[in-house]
Amino acid sequence: MMASLLLIVVPLIGFIIYSNVYAIEVVRHQVAESNKDLLTLYRDQLDGRLNEVDNYLFGLMSDTDLSDMTFLTSPDERVFAAHRLTLEISKAIMRFPVIDGLFVYLPADERYLYAYRDRSTMNDRMNMKAHITQEVSLRPVPDKQNLRKWYITKRGDQIYLVRAFMLNDASIIGAWINANSFLTPLDLLGIGETGAAVLGDDAGNAIVNRNFVKENDIEIRPAASTFYLTGEDERFLAVGEPSGEGEFGLYAFIPEDQILQHLPTLRIISFLLPFASVLILLLGFLLLRKTLLVPINRLVQTMNRIRQGNLDMQIKQFPTSHEFQVVNDTFNHMMSEIKDLRISVYEEQLNKQKVELQHLQLQIKPHFFINTLNTMHTLARMKDLERMEELSLCLVRYFRYMFQSNLNFVTLRDELQHVRNYMRIQELRYPDQIAFDFEAPDFLLRTPVPPLVVHSFVENAVKHGVTLDDPVRIEVRLEMIETPQTVLLIQVQDTGPGFKPGVIENLERDRRVVDDEGEHIGIWNVKQRLRLLYGEQASVVLRNAEPNGAVVRVTLPLAPDTGTTLIRGGTHHD
Repeated sequence: MMASLLLIVVPLIGFIIYSNVYAIEVVRHQVAESNKDLLTLYRDQLDGRLNEVDNYLFGLMSDTDLSDMTFLTSPDERVFAAHRLTLEISKAIMRFPVIDGLFVYLPADERYLYAYRDRSTMNDRMNMKAHITQEVSLRPVPDKQNLRKWYITKRGDQIYLVRAFMLNDASIIGAWINANSFLTPLDLLGIGETGAAVLGDDAGNAIVNRNFVKENDIEIRPAASTFYLTGEDERFLAVGEPSGEGEFGLYAFIPEDQILQHLPTLRIISFLLPFASVLILLLGFLLLRKTLLVPINRLVQTMNRIRQGNLDMQIKQFPTSHEFQVVNDTFNHMMSEIKDLRISVYEEQLNKQKVELQHLQLQIKPHFFINTLNTMHTLARMKDLERMEELSLCLVRYFRYMFQSNLNFVTLRDELQHVRNYMRIQELRYPDQIAFDFEAPDFLLRTPVPPLVVHSFVENAVKHGVTLDDPVRIEVRLEMIETPQTVLLIQVQDTGPGFKPGVIENLERDRRVVDDEGEHIGIWNVKQRLRLLYGEQASVVLRNAEPNGAVVRVTLPLAPDTGTTLIRGGTHHD
């Protein structure tokens, strides 16, 4: 217990020492991210409004009165067109609260048309007229940078943001904003009483709140990607966001002492928190152990013993909560029922499997008996008593073997004797049309196999391979394969036409095959019986041989050096 407690306390004390060093940086980072998000929001709003003005100016370029100025020669018509342009920009400026003025300069008439907001002064309007008519219009080549962005110009002690476009006929249209118009919105960002929000250009010069920057020796870094500290006597945390519409950016400067004013309280809380946490953890652990861990541990131990096969286990009665008492009683009752149910299900499965095996073994088709009786009738009419006697004896042996429905296994010797007996019947039915041969080592003849496992595939080869046109050869080969596992291999091969298209695919998917000859149940029957007896340890592989014929390979698990086949649940001995 003490070791566990020390494992908790020592890291907590180390964390306190580390947190006192790291807390300041974390707080700085959080404050910087918060103010940066605020600046980003305001910057996006400002850029969006400036972009709306840009879109209007682009539309004004295609205004009919402005474009007709190039072709109008009548002074009266030019005056009327200029008047309509003045009315247009006077109405438009009301849609854009961010700007202080709109202008259109027609150098051919030396006419300067403008519209303004009431917050602008006469000095602002005169400064902008002088800037457009005396500076922008006299440039031999338009400043492409100014055509792409809002740029900053200074006239006297005033700083302006200007957007100007020069047309092909040297006419100039644009808009302007006095930088002081940004002062009130920047104050609303809530930086703090001693902090400030500043509008600065791309060269690091302050446009708005210049006195704050000068008095505190603030450095504006337009290229800074994260927060930084600046200021001489008082330190400020600075974050900035450049504008995407002009050559300026928004910057917030937060006093560092305002950020860290709550850290002493945080340090005290951080110091006391580990000790309080240790006490709470200790009490909580004791309570948790008594009410939850011990009852669960008893339940887990009982379940582990049950998993090992001890179904007689019960949870002993201990003082515990009412909920766990209900769980324990329910678990004990459930185990008693499971034990009884398992015995019943096991007996039922054994009976069901036995019935199913017997049913599969007795699924014998009547056409073989009918054809054999017809053969006997023919031999009787021909008075061939010797072959008729032999056929009758073979048929008796056939029936005796087929009706051994109470046996799940027979020796391989008995199975092969039955197959030879069956093939003799077919040779009597089809003289000179069938050749049969088999190969089996003597040490395998006592191996127990399911009855009819070889017969079913031989019968299938006779049924689908024997014709009256060409003789058919059927070979049965048995051998033991020791790698990678010891198995008994049964291979039945014929020289007939082989499997029809789709038969192999259907049998591999455990589908019964039905064609114009009826339902082919033999191979499917064997596969189901092998699955019941061996599970996934047995396999049946079908393929067509080259150039013709069918090949069936059956593998059964075989215990090495014992001559026994392995079945589910144990080993079967002869």
